[in-house]
Amino acid sequence: NMKVASIDCRRLKKIIRKECSSCLIVDCRPYFSFSTSNIKGSVNVNLNSVIVRRSRGGPVPLQFVIPDEGAQYRLREGSISAVVALDDRTSHWQKLKKDSVAQIVINTLSHLASGTKICFLKGGYENFHSQYPELCTELRSSTQDGTETEKILSSSHYEKLGANHKPEYDQGQPVEILPFLYLGSAYHASRQDYLSDLHITALLNVSRRDTEQAKGQFHYKWIPVEDSHMADISSHFQEAIEFIDCVKEAGGKVLVHCEAGISRSPTICMAYIMKTKRLQLEEAFDFIKQRRALISPNFGFMGQLLQFESEVLSAAPPTPAATCKRETVPLFADGFAFNNDYEASMFALPTSFLTPVPIQSKVHQLKLSPISALP
Repeated sequence: NMKVASIDCRRLKKIIRKECSSCLIVDCRPYFSFSTSNIKGSVNVNLNSVIVRRSRGGPVPLQFVIPDEGAQYRLREGSISAVVALDDRTSHWQKLKKDSVAQIVINTLSHLASGTKICFLKGGYENFHSQYPELCTELRSSTQDGTETEKILSSSHYEKLGANHKPEYDQGQPVEILPFLYLGSAYHASRQDYLSDLHITALLNVSRRDTEQAKGQFHYKWIPVEDSHMADISSHFQEAIEFIDCVKEAGGKVLVHCEAGISRSPTICMAYIMKTKRLQLEEAFDFIKQRRALISPNFGFMGQLLQFESEVLSAAPPTPAATCKRETVPLFADGFAFNNDYEASMFALPTSFLTPVPIQSKVHQLKLSPISALP
């Protein structure tokens, strides 16, 4: 029997004014909605679709719900007296769909025995923003067209954040997925110092913007894809895989990037390791998520990856003959043969856990073990 209080916008405004330090506002909307506009001081739940599907609406480990470690700690030790969850516009917590992110968040938080009060904001962000825009941060963009990613990346975004504060997805350096495969954002790809530090020799750009300056210095490929759930990214998997293999064979290293390194480029990296390491989507997803936490491929891309998974796992094992061919070979031209030893051979892995992961799944035997050691 869950005790959840539905509160209205006026009550939340009072909480923000008076009890700001002991309250945690948890925004359950998608990352891009959150990063475009949010309630000041709120944290975003970046639950990915694999976790959502796995949880079936039940509680999940706290680190998936509250990515911020400081907030996790304060929740566990009981110094947060109230958590306010909100979504786009749901009027009451009992109207939430069972497998909605907000419902999973409420279920997870109500299992914490710290006496924290769980609240749900009636009418969600839209309602609050319409009444108290001054309590929200706004990243306005001059361009009304373009993808959500590009709106966020417009120059006003950087001005608003101030010169010293880069958005989360541009922080740090590109991350290593495999010894020859890196993942990052357009900003990372523009930083010559990062690229030379990491000995990157090739760039695979999966965005709508072609980067001219890269062509002279790097082995360069541009695959124009929009970050929209309607976009067809899977028709490019094969040429992307061949390009990455080609760089690998030449002893180079490739950085795969889009604009933010959140949706398109992680999708390509997942397709690559699914195909070459014969991994299931969940395994590929978790493997990449551990290296770049804020990945969140859009719903359409996840569907295309699931479809690709069934092709990969039903195909005959690939023959190791990656050359720098320019023409595209039809995928799995060598026929379909179901491989029954798939599971058995797959999981003979080093299982060095650095941190225990509470989800019970053989997927996590992959956690932080070098995937390059896979068969």
